[in-house]
Amino acid sequence: MLLGGCSPADLPLAAVWLDADGKPVVSVRPCGDDRVRRLSLSGSEDEASDDTFWRTAGAGTGAVTFPLFSPPRSWKVDRGGPQRLLTGRGYWFSGTVGQGQNVDYRIVVTFAADDLTRLEPGQVWADERAMSRDAFDKLVDDKC
Repeated sequence: MLLGGCSPADLPLAAVWLDADGKPVVSVRPCGDDRVRRLSLSGSEDEASDDTFWRTAGAGTGAVTFPLFSPPRSWKVDRGGPQRLLTGRGYWFSGTVGQGQNVDYRIVVTFAADDLTRLEPGQVWADERAMSRDAFDKLVDDKC
């Protein structure tokens, strides 16, 4: 008998935007009572290929919103490179949800600095597009 596995689903359960001071903010919204155990930000999906990154393991958080380059102080964070948005660069934000070694799904949002500067007031960037906060809430409800 052959055993096969499948990759965990990538779900658009995170949104980013610029606050009133122009600083990037991220909102992570796992399904129901799920807990995110690892979060990371990098300049690409392959963290090792970029000089801008931060990552944390064991965050154990539910829904959370925080400044993109300032994760909560209670988390142990490894970081490197410039901790700010750079024009013309793409970014990959992800989180893993699951128990033990199992990953049930990944929370993912990809964006560029330009995507955020083009947002209208009240909009967020999620699922590779601009949308209202209400539309993001509906997206989360639909995906969960």
